[in-house]
Amino acid sequence: MERIVRIGLVSNFRGGLKQFASTLCEGLQANGFDVDLLCPASMEIPNGRGAVARPSVYQGLSAMARLFSVRYDLIHCNVASLGPIPIFRKGINRIPIVETFHGFPQWWLEPKIRDKLAYTAEFGAVRVIAKLASSKTSVSNFVRSTLQQILGIESSVVHNGITHCSFSEPTREQSRKMLKIEEDTLAVLFVGRLHPAKDPMTLLRALEILVKRGRKMKLLVVGDGPLSNSFHREVSHLGLERQVTSWRYLPSLHPAYSAADIFCFPSVNEAFGIVLLEAMDHSLPLIVSDSGAAHEVAGSSGITFRTGDEIDLSNKLAQLADDPTTRQKLGDEGHRRLDEKFRLDSMVKGYVRVYEETLSSRGGRA
Repeated sequence: MERIVRIGLVSNFRGGLKQFASTLCEGLQANGFDVDLLCPASMEIPNGRGAVARPSVYQGLSAMARLFSVRYDLIHCNVASLGPIPIFRKGINRIPIVETFHGFPQWWLEPKIRDKLAYTAEFGAVRVIAKLASSKTSVSNFVRSTLQQILGIESSVVHNGITHCSFSEPTREQSRKMLKIEEDTLAVLFVGRLHPAKDPMTLLRALEILVKRGRKMKLLVVGDGPLSNSFHREVSHLGLERQVTSWRYLPSLHPAYSAADIFCFPSVNEAFGIVLLEAMDHSLPLIVSDSGAAHEVAGSSGITFRTGDEIDLSNKLAQLADDPTTRQKLGDEGHRRLDEKFRLDSMVKGYVRVYEETLSSRGGRA
C-alpha cells in the first residue's frame, strides 16, 4: 500500500484473544500499519493509553471514545458483541469492517446461567455482524465450515500464528528437577482454562486409569476456571495428589513445556488452540480430541482420541509412553509444521491480504 493505513483492532484482552490481538498488532506495525488495539469491554478506565508490550492499547471508555472519533481506514473486529460501534461507523463514515470469528458460542457448555445468557447473546451478535461486515474470516476450517452449516455465513480462513519461543533456559533437565519429575516418569502437560469446553476431567480420569495400571505418570496443569474447585476435589478423591502438579498461573510457561513429554488437549469443539502452537514450538508430541479444530492444527504432529472418552485417551497416552521414537518423530514434525503453516508472518500476510482486498473493493475505502 502506498500510504500508511490506520487500523482499529477491536478485541477483548484476556486469554487467547489477548495473545492473538497483541501479536497481530505488533506484526501489523512491523509491516508499516498504524494500529490501535481497542478493548471497549474492559471495565478499567486507564489514563489515556495503556502500554502493553509495543502496541497502543486502549481500554474501557478511552477505547470507546477512539472508536467513535478516530477516522480509521478499516476496523477489524474480533468479538461480535463488540460490533455496534464499528457498525455505526460503517454506516456514518463508510469505514469497512473485517470480522474474524474465533469460534462459535457453545452456551450449553457454560456452567453458569449468566454465562449461558451472555453466549446466547453473542450467538445473536454473530448473525448480525455477519450480515453487515465488509469481509469475514475464520481462524480455522472447522470454524468456517461450522458457521457456514449452522448460520449460512461464508468466510475465508486465516490461521493463527505465533513467534518463535526464544527461551533456552531452564533446560529440560533443569525444569524436570525443579518440578520434581523423576527420570522414569512420563510428564503430560495441559494448558488451558479449567472449563467444560476444555474438558480437563476426561484427562484426569485417563490419568487415574494409567496410574491404576502401574504407570509412572505426572500430570502438569496450568490454568484456572469454573471447574477449578471440582478438578482439585477430584484429584483428592482419586488419590492423585502425588501425580498432579497444578498452577493457576505461571509468568512463563517455558519450564512446563520443556519438562513435559506429551502435550494433551482434550478440548470439545476447539476453535483453534494457540497453546497447541506453543507445544509444537517446544517439539512436543500432541494428543488431541477428534472434535473441533485441534486435529486440524495438530495434523501429522499428533494423534487423536475420541472426545470425552477417557479409556481411549488412556490407551493413546500409553501408546506414546511406550514409544519414545514416535514421540520424537511427532515432536519434530510439529516444529516443522509450525514453521510452515503457523508462524506470525503467515498470519500477518493473511490479514494484510484481506485488508487490501477489502479496501480496494467497491465502497471499501472510506
